Amino acid sequence: MDFLHTARLVLTPLSPIHVGCGEDFDPTNYLIEGQTLFGFDPGCARLPEKEAGQLGQLGDRADLLGIQRFFREQREHFLPHAQVLIPVAAGVAAEYEQSIGRVANREANGNWVFNRLFIERASHTNGQPYIPGSSLKGALRTAIVDRLNGGKFPLPDERGFRGNTWDSTKIEARLLKGDFATSPLRLVKPADLMPAGEVARQIVYAVNQMKELVRDREGNEKQARGPTNRKECISPGQYRAFAGSVTVHDLGAHGDQKTTPENGLRPRSLASIARDVHGYHEKRLHKELQILDERGFVDPDWKRFIEHLLAGELCARLAAGRAFLVRLGRYGGAESKTLSGEGVAQIKILQGKGPDGRQRQPLVQGESKTVWLAAQHKDDRKHLLPFGWALVEIDPQQDLVDLRAWCHRQVSTRPDMQAIRARFAEARAAAEQRAATQRAAKEAARAAEEARQGEEAERERRKASLSPAMQRIEGFVDDCRKRADQLRGGKDKPHTAYHGKAKELAEEAAGWAPADREAVAQAIEEWLPRVVSIEAKTLRKAPWFAALRAAAQG
Repeated sequence: MDFLHTARLVLTPLSPIHVGCGEDFDPTNYLIEGQTLFGFDPGCARLPEKEAGQLGQLGDRADLLGIQRFFREQREHFLPHAQVLIPVAAGVAAEYEQSIGRVANREANGNWVFNRLFIERASHTNGQPYIPGSSLKGALRTAIVDRLNGGKFPLPDERGFRGNTWDSTKIEARLLKGDFATSPLRLVKPADLMPAGEVARQIVYAVNQMKELVRDREGNEKQARGPTNRKECISPGQYRAFAGSVTVHDLGAHGDQKTTPENGLRPRSLASIARDVHGYHEKRLHKELQILDERGFVDPDWKRFIEHLLAGELCARLAAGRAFLVRLGRYGGAESKTLSGEGVAQIKILQGKGPDGRQRQPLVQGESKTVWLAAQHKDDRKHLLPFGWALVEIDPQQDLVDLRAWCHRQVSTRPDMQAIRARFAEARAAAEQRAATQRAAKEAARAAEEARQGEEAERERRKASLSPAMQRIEGFVDDCRKRADQLRGGKDKPHTAYHGKAKELAEEAAGWAPADREAVAQAIEEWLPRVVSIEAKTLRKAPWFAALRAAAQG
């Protein structure tokens, strides 16, 4: 073996996988239309002034229900900015439509309760989910430590802070004979498993079900169920959807008791690691399938295929250490993260409140009482899938025909995201065009208003330089111009307001200089017919106008 041996890994998800990243979708950064989630950055949207003010008021009041309704009602401003599109389970979509911005129930103390509709995001990069190398290494570590322990009971000095618990750090330090520097696991370095193409994903429910049947006092089955969450998951049935590598360091004869792992613990081959990992997880898979089958929870078609796959074309590869079964992410069950052996596994079981209303101390047991399962509807109890199961292959050379065929069949159960994205692209282009048209119209209106204000200012400057008589004439002309704009081609009846203004101006000009009287006459003859229904020859015959014209010529 070389100092560094690197192998290629490919991963096929067998059940929904959720590796969290600490981020959530909430109703202020996603919308669900049909059965598709549209995730967006609300800061990218340009809200009209009125709507922006409304959102600010809702925020000032901390009106969470109102904020939920706002984003739903104003979705046309946010949908075009969606950066991620993810299919959602039918039940999740229906719950969103029924619950968004609405009160769910009222507590005993009178407080209103509403559904916050959070959705836990999966680890992602560049808009695509991936499998962090740390998640894979955690699964390898547990399996290797479990093999080293061999089901043996911990030592007395390895007890935890409570009398019936164990300190896993002390146990691992003993089994691995040291801390990080001397741990053999530091010689195994899996890289992140990145998507080999577009990875299908879906928002599903994570439902918590009791492993054992619970009956009421009359002996009838009681539908005992824990909490329900919503998760972004990698969809099962995607053939070799992720690819990466793992590097194993071989230190050879080099060794220092204080700085390097003990020689006998150093990994000698990837095949031996793979067999450890598969042996650990396969036992847990079969036990879980038995429990789920007895309770009637698991999808029977999925169960049959997984059992067929492990006993069929995978059998030789698994035995040779060229592939292994692994469980990743959250909701994989506490048993998949603990050591084997009677009294060795330590799983914390949370308890409810006691009669005094105080939270009771958690129990520590060898097995969990509940199991988390992926569901399309929160009330489904017959077609559920366990979380986190995947097949990892090492340097694959040949196809897995049965696995590929099963994965191909899963495509028909998933929405056509290419078509959905194409429709979204068209809708976004149309929205961008509308926004561009609105911006252009707004800019044109702004430019026209600026021009009007400029012309108005210029008229005011010119008016200020005129004589009092000419200022009076300009005022009459401005009034007529504004009235003409208001009438938009129509005209007032004769002998109304503007007819009276013209006559008043003519009478006022009687004492003015001849040149000013001539200017008044020209202004009235040009502008009065534009706003009053009067012909020019009729205006000239009017006694008051004829007198003005005669005085101007006098």
